[in-house]
Amino acid sequence: MVAAWKQSSFVGIGSYRRQPKTSRWAVCAQVKEPPAEGDRVVVDGDDGPIVVAKIDGKYYAVDAKCPHLGLPMKQGKIENGPDGPTLTCNFHNSEFNMKSGVCTKWVTGALGFQNDFISGVMSNVGSEKKNVQAYEVVEAEDGSLSIVMPS
Repeated sequence: MVAAWKQSSFVGIGSYRRQPKTSRWAVCAQVKEPPAEGDRVVVDGDDGPIVVAKIDGKYYAVDAKCPHLGLPMKQGKIENGPDGPTLTCNFHNSEFNMKSGVCTKWVTGALGFQNDFISGVMSNVGSEKKNVQAYEVVEAEDGSLSIVMPS
């Protein structure tokens, strides 16, 4: 998909200027008022809430539900790292790369505390380690954002 856009329209990894063509991309959500630098907004997507954040001038979007127990990550900590920003589940501290959706740290303990006894009990609750869906963010000329499924 990157090849379909001129280099000058490239904004950042997963971010493009221009209005997406819905025939080519599946638009999952719209953001009329994008977040400011270091901030986030949560929008309703086709499969649930999506957190959209602006970090170092780039927009990132991932599912806002932790795959472990389906709990919301809307207020989870977002930190920038060498591989892009990570979103941390504020209930059990698992971490997800916002660029790729890959789970970079899976914690099975309760309230973010990892120990063998709690992990044994918690392994029977919720799901196994899973990634979250990461989305591409397309910035329109009017400044609004379209959240689209990656190609």
